[in-house]
Amino acid sequence: MIRKLISVALLAGLAACGAPGAQRASDTPPASSSPSVSSTAASNTSTGGTGSSSARQVCDSQRVQNMVGQTYSDSVGRSLLGSSNSKTARVLKPGQVMTMEYDESRLNVILNGSGAIDALRCG
Repeated sequence: MIRKLISVALLAGLAACGAPGAQRASDTPPASSSPSVSSTAASNTSTGGTGSSSARQVCDSQRVQNMVGQTYSDSVGRSLLGSSNSKTARVLKPGQVMTMEYDESRLNVILNGSGAIDALRCG
């Protein structure tokens, strides 16, 4: 009898952990270990976007490939956002850990050891 109760309790606990639509315990989003230019994203969407907040914003990294080799700064980041039609940018330094989720509206700015842009990719 005790074994059945333990089994039922374990199954109920596992079912609660994996329930679809389960909400996070806190309302704050998870912290990111990589810096981003999200503060400039708000100004980008209000000034250079399509005018509709419901319109899908898709990154186009081909439009900013001429920036490869330039030293990265905040002003360069703002320029990259506007020119690539990206909602946000993620700046990645050598050896920095990054998440693997794909975001079609994000521009990844990959820097080399001296702070120059090595690559620009969407995702």
